Amino acid sequence: MPGPGKYIHWRKDLDPSACLSVDGDAPGEVHLSHWPGNRTPVQYPHDLSTGSALLYVKDTAGMERAGRLKYVTNNHYDTDGVCSVFTILNPQAALEHAHLLTAAAAAGDFSLFTTPEGVKIDLTLTALTKAEGSPLRTALFPDEYAARQAQYDHALQLLPRLFENPDLHADWFADEYRVIQRDLRALREDEAEVEVLPALDLAFVITDRPLHETAVNTATSCDRILTVQPLNGSFLYDVRLTTLSWFQLVSRPYKLRLDWKALADSLEQQASGDGRWQADETSDPTPHLSFVDEHGQPAPNPAQPQVVKGIVARFFTQDPYLPAGI
Repeated sequence: MPGPGKYIHWRKDLDPSACLSVDGDAPGEVHLSHWPGNRTPVQYPHDLSTGSALLYVKDTAGMERAGRLKYVTNNHYDTDGVCSVFTILNPQAALEHAHLLTAAAAAGDFSLFTTPEGVKIDLTLTALTKAEGSPLRTALFPDEYAARQAQYDHALQLLPRLFENPDLHADWFADEYRVIQRDLRALREDEAEVEVLPALDLAFVITDRPLHETAVNTATSCDRILTVQPLNGSFLYDVRLTTLSWFQLVSRPYKLRLDWKALADSLEQQASGDGRWQADETSDPTPHLSFVDEHGQPAPNPAQPQVVKGIVARFFTQDPYLPAGI
């Protein structure tokens, strides 16, 4: 059963009734997404939009409905978006390579080392928009819409080649891939100290150098991460939330993100360094609460790690983060 015939990047004059919308929150007759507030039909929820798309193309009724639509659309470019669009436009090939599509999508949306092939495909699709060697980097286009349409068109043609050879554009991502591998090894071999509090979904990472987010997320499997970096008798501090508490997942219980102003205020009482605690909005997919200087750059803070760790842990033990009594 044929589905929509082409991808059109979302724009205001696009008729939603003619569209199957994937991944973001663009209007559409059918919506397959894990974004907050998504309208995914009850038969197809998944941790990834690509997973929802794969469930959809397996369903005869779903494909019959899709066959009445003209376009697949999305309002942003990323790996999960590309893999979702590919799945709707190429159902047979997508089902044959479902493990690669989901590994790549999860590597991108959750910043996780899923499989070597999945990470390489994600890095390639991401680098397509910004690598110096990419003929489709965003800076070459007159506007974002033109860039995204061209990038999707190219990525959809590129994906089958990446299934066969994930190293096809290794020159675009080799350095970053090596950093991820190096930092995974450092975390695995205790070159960095990791303490995980599973009940709080919270990890403390103490490291003498910055570590790649993908390596840290993979090593901790936590949504809440406090990173401590010793620096000349003081420390650089960063608290962050991952997308695990932003996307609407089926594999994990939903955790409400409270305004962490109270946490920033508590930490500020310990801030004797030349800086302040700056908090991103928790509506952002990956917000940070960091000690920074007047320019917003990481600043040394002499507060001791045990004190900061205690304040952060106490914040995440309060209701509704944990059920009453825990």
